Amino acid sequence: MSRFIIACVLSLVAFASEAADPAASTDVVVRWNQILLSIIRTPGAQPATIHPTRGLAMMHAAIYDAVNAIDRRHRPYAVDLSGVSRHASEVAGAAAAAHDVLVALYPGFALALDADLGRSLAAVPDGTDKVDGIRVGKAAATAILSRRSGDGALAPPPDYVFGTAPGDTSRRHRTFPSSPSSHTGPR
Repeated sequence: MSRFIIACVLSLVAFASEAADPAASTDVVVRWNQILLSIIRTPGAQPATIHPTRGLAMMHAAIYDAVNAIDRRHRPYAVDLSGVSRHASEVAGAAAAAHDVLVALYPGFALALDADLGRSLAAVPDGTDKVDGIRVGKAAATAILSRRSGDGALAPPPDYVFGTAPGDTSRRHRTFPSSPSSHTGPR
């Protein structure tokens, strides 16, 4: 787990390094983080049994591996992509990685995420570098999603077993008298 946290932290460090356009690289990470936070804050978007930090960690790990595959300054987290051009767009790689992870985790937001990806990629000049960056981002996202697919996060929680000993939670629910100023109790 500590390797995973280090990988997430290093994704931000990699972007803050001497990239061709450090401001653009950093902005794409911050922007996709804001997009995910917006999704998490949407009522009903985040399953109640899955902690939102899982999505944040997965997205940032994919971004880290995508950018690191291009930059090659740090040890990869989940996937070691070889043969990646150093001229591939880090911005395109980061955006594609974030997009693909979020579409997999939040398919109901796919149309909005596609539009966000379009906006992120519009800032990158068309050409081989952009295409290579997108390819790397997709590969990093696939690796992270594959790595986390069996982590048990999507398993249904076990049924709660009520106790009978003093202090245990019982099936009996307390009812409180209704009050004109209260939202508790039967109505």
